Amino acid sequence: MFVGFVENQNRKKPEPNGEPAPLFFVFLTGLSFILGFGLLLLPLGAFFPLSVSVWALLVLFLPILFLGIILSKRTGLKILISIFLSLLAGGNSILFLGDSIGYGLGVTAKADVLPEEVSTNIGYRYLFLRDFYLDDVEKGEFRSPLLVRRRSGGAVYGPVIRFQYKRIRSISGKEIKPPLYAICYSKEDIQCNLSGLFSGGVVLKEPIWDVTELPWAKDSLFLVWRGPLDVEMFTKGIYSVLFFLFLILVWAVVVYFPVLGEKES
Repeated sequence: MFVGFVENQNRKKPEPNGEPAPLFFVFLTGLSFILGFGLLLLPLGAFFPLSVSVWALLVLFLPILFLGIILSKRTGLKILISIFLSLLAGGNSILFLGDSIGYGLGVTAKADVLPEEVSTNIGYRYLFLRDFYLDDVEKGEFRSPLLVRRRSGGAVYGPVIRFQYKRIRSISGKEIKPPLYAICYSKEDIQCNLSGLFSGGVVLKEPIWDVTELPWAKDSLFLVWRGPLDVEMFTKGIYSVLFFLFLILVWAVVVYFPVLGEKES
């Protein structure tokens, strides 16, 4: 048996998907991704710890990515660049802008806290004390690899860090429960300064060191000793807003620059 295949010369070519989307529509869609994702994550940067915020960033980014892939059939693959820029915008909101806004509004920071009241204000990210002193008797230092994060079956470590600490006491003589310590850390060959001029800092809820034999109770609380953060947070907010504008500018160049180049040629 002989089987012959005859090519149909009149076979129609596949129809194109249609006219490309207008550039303004592509720009507006990408702009919505960048600003929308950034604004969505602002509350995370202001209210939640960094460990929670990073996981939320990754989880919430997946629907944005899938939506961008679907829209790329209409707008072209260029829209995927805006998806990447929206990821940068989300990270900027969590690490910088949200932190700055939360601090400025007093959502994550509280001042004039008595040392004995720290345990009731442990939900704040930054605490600044009054009526306290640093005990020059109960102090010390140790070295440990920086504990980046724990995970099942092990942990992720950074470089070896030099930690120094002093016990925080109340001027009134009231006992502070659980014990409260001011702590600072630096590179192994650099000595940090636990200055008596400072009044508080970052609340440390989980140890960032991997040393178990230390002269304090397991439920002790720590403040990473810092000076006032007003200027630092204001600067962080300004630069984070400028970074948003930079991302929008990059997206505008991605959308419109090829067209401008074609017109010039």
